[in-house]
Amino acid sequence: MALQVVDENAGTDEDEFTLPVNPEISQETVDQIIEKMLLVVDELSGHPLRPYQVPLARRILESMILGDTSKVTACWARQSGKSETLANTLAAALIMFPRLSPLFPNLLGRFKEGVWLGAFAPVDDMADNIYGRIVSRLTSPRALELMADPEIDEKVVGKGRELHLVKSGSLVRKQTCHPRAQIEGRTYHVVLIDEAQVADEKVVNKSISPMLASTRGTMILTGTPTYTKGVFYKLIQTNRRLATARAARQNHFEATWKDVAKAHPDYGVYIQGEKLTMGEDSDEFRLSYRLQWLLDRGMFTTSERMDELGDTSMQPVHAWHKSPVIVGIDPARKQDSTIVTVCWVNWDYPDEFGAYEHRVLNWLDLAGLGWEEQYYRIVDFLANYNVMAIGIDAGGIGDVVASRLRVLMPGVEIIDLPSDRGAQSKRWKHLMELMRTDNISWPAHSKSRRLKTFQRFRQQMEDAEMDFQGPNVIVHAPEEAGAHDDYVDSLANAVYMTADLSMPEVYQESNFLYSRAA
Repeated sequence: MALQVVDENAGTDEDEFTLPVNPEISQETVDQIIEKMLLVVDELSGHPLRPYQVPLARRILESMILGDTSKVTACWARQSGKSETLANTLAAALIMFPRLSPLFPNLLGRFKEGVWLGAFAPVDDMADNIYGRIVSRLTSPRALELMADPEIDEKVVGKGRELHLVKSGSLVRKQTCHPRAQIEGRTYHVVLIDEAQVADEKVVNKSISPMLASTRGTMILTGTPTYTKGVFYKLIQTNRRLATARAARQNHFEATWKDVAKAHPDYGVYIQGEKLTMGEDSDEFRLSYRLQWLLDRGMFTTSERMDELGDTSMQPVHAWHKSPVIVGIDPARKQDSTIVTVCWVNWDYPDEFGAYEHRVLNWLDLAGLGWEEQYYRIVDFLANYNVMAIGIDAGGIGDVVASRLRVLMPGVEIIDLPSDRGAQSKRWKHLMELMRTDNISWPAHSKSRRLKTFQRFRQQMEDAEMDFQGPNVIVHAPEEAGAHDDYVDSLANAVYMTADLSMPEVYQESNFLYSRAA
């Protein structure tokens, strides 16, 4: 199987860029190298990687082999073995990749003069931690025994801020990414930024990232959540969005305390004690062990709330004719997708306030299609449902879409939804109220969570930011590459069909014509 590596940060159409990879290189070859390297990683450390550590180690090695310029992010609970995983993996690469470069010149030829690793952190004391782990691994008795093998024959020299492998040319250097540090001028194959949640975004983007340009290098950022958005948070969100694309490689890795406890029972016992000491809902526990970002900017919803509202017993419903459903359509604008959301409504059993229960039955994601084809795809998709009404945002090309669907679906009520701030605010408030009162849910079965439509829906819901503009609430995607709000808009358009359909209130008054019997 031929392997084609595409720059994941590239655009589309004329901006698309394909990395120069030899067509004879296969994914099978890359996987074989990785498997052998993982054996070396285990040999260096003296114990095998735990199940939650292996995917991160594999992805780092794969990115270095392919030279795919990825920015890998790892958000793991405190004391979960993140630094050990990185130190073991990168130490193995520093020793072995230069030796393997003659055997695989197309894949590893970049490392014939060594692997150059920069270990960064916001301040020097933080950098000491990860740098010290890597140095400790390279100078351990197990490493020295491995390097004494005649086929490797390596020696380690250096102290202070820099350590060299003499014969291969590999090196690891400790640096800071503090705003006042002067760090330009270095070149690396791998940059590791520890405690990246407090790293300076400008320094990372302007000073550190260019250090990888001439080597097609890999950047690794690790840390835990905090109260503010920064470069770490933004790259995590970018990686999550990229992962929703077809055949995309995973570049973000998370391990909450529960993930760690499954593989390390003693860790779980300790965390149970921390729950009692800190409180499971305390900021400290949520940040350090549950990996929840407590952001200072208003977010539309949280991952925790998405979990609560998702129905883990439900899969997408591909056809429903037993009762009328409502539909929301967010027509595609430039760089967006047309999203159709179908919602079931429990018409027969409103709650005590007259509100109806809603359930998302299914989504239709139309990307990269001309509008003439989209019309008929929408009609075919909705033919599987008993559609009562369709809400379409009238802004942009929405009025054209609504007019065309009225012709193609004459038996369905098509409603043009105004796009001014006041009208949008009403839609958002109605959706927020349904979420607050648990009157909305969506498929979250394990099979559903594997679907790209679900992953995009969830990612966009968690990405969405909320602004208050006078009396209006406006929800929108963050101004970041790859961020969209099509699924969120489509859902708001759908559920707004029931905003004016609450049950009437019943008032009881005394009638003077009738007297109560004595």
